[in-house]
Amino acid sequence: MEEYKILADVYDILNPKEEIFLQKPFFETLLNSYSILKALDCACGTGWHLSLFHDMGLTCFGSDISPEMLALAKRNLEGKYIQLKQEDFRSLGVSWGDEFDMIACLTTSLPYMLTDEDIVTALHSMYDRLAKGGILVISSGITDSLLDAKPKFIPARINADDAFYFICEYHNEETMTFNILYVKKTADSFEHKYTSTTYNAMRQSVLERCFGKTSFKNIQYYGDYDFSEYSKAQSSKLIVVAEK
Repeated sequence: MEEYKILADVYDILNPKEEIFLQKPFFETLLNSYSILKALDCACGTGWHLSLFHDMGLTCFGSDISPEMLALAKRNLEGKYIQLKQEDFRSLGVSWGDEFDMIACLTTSLPYMLTDEDIVTALHSMYDRLAKGGILVISSGITDSLLDAKPKFIPARINADDAFYFICEYHNEETMTFNILYVKKTADSFEHKYTSTTYNAMRQSVLERCFGKTSFKNIQYYGDYDFSEYSKAQSSKLIVVAEK
């Protein structure tokens, strides 16, 4: 996760909390449908989903593999009692003995798993920490429509004084790379940060194949946080809700 050593301090510009908080109605529906009281965000990043869950009345816990992101989450969650731990979500049982009503793995975190074996290992790890009847929620910005269109250049976030750009490479049917350029205007010039990360080219079919090797049931695929049906041709998000 070397990219987070470079981008951690500007990550919230790319994924601002205001947009995360707009997901509240989606999670409210899940909380009411599944009687969720206790949640783990197992790829918590800078902590804003945990902040949202906490403010919705849940008992929350968070973990992430990146110490840089956890340091920011600790700062962002100051004043809220939310336990944070550094942990790989393929081995959640090492750090967490609790069972959770909901485990979240959001914001294109699962596609860091480059092989079916790693995806299935992660899914088993999450399943084992769920209470009976609990749910796993996954979200990803890697979709069938993106992988079919293969855009080379994506202006990911354009603000008045700074911007994020993705330059995309599509290696084969299994992986892709985002080259991430952050540019900020200064008084008389520009400054920038650059890194790259390789993801699993995680189509719906990849998830279906991997979930088929687990005991999850009632697996639902959505194309956005309004519960719209996932469209391979059009959806720009891939959201999964799976029950234990």
